[in-house]
Amino acid sequence: MSRLDSAISRLDAAMARLDAAVEDSTSRGSTDRDILQTELAVLRQTYSLLQSEARLVSDRLDTVIGRMHAVTEGA
Repeated sequence: MSRLDSAISRLDAAMARLDAAVEDSTSRGSTDRDILQTELAVLRQTYSLLQSEARLVSDRLDTVIGRMHAVTEGA
């Protein structure tokens, strides 16, 4: 598993824990629940953006590595 895959797996696990925390907050007041849901929504957006960026960077690195291999093999 690549470092990127590992990081994405950890982010997925963190998001699952946050979802569970929001669900567990039903025993709290509705104000706490609303705050947690808002924070979770923001974290989900950030997570989605970071995941997209990580994949883009990974793809670009793969391209650069491929080019470097081609150059060194042609030398």
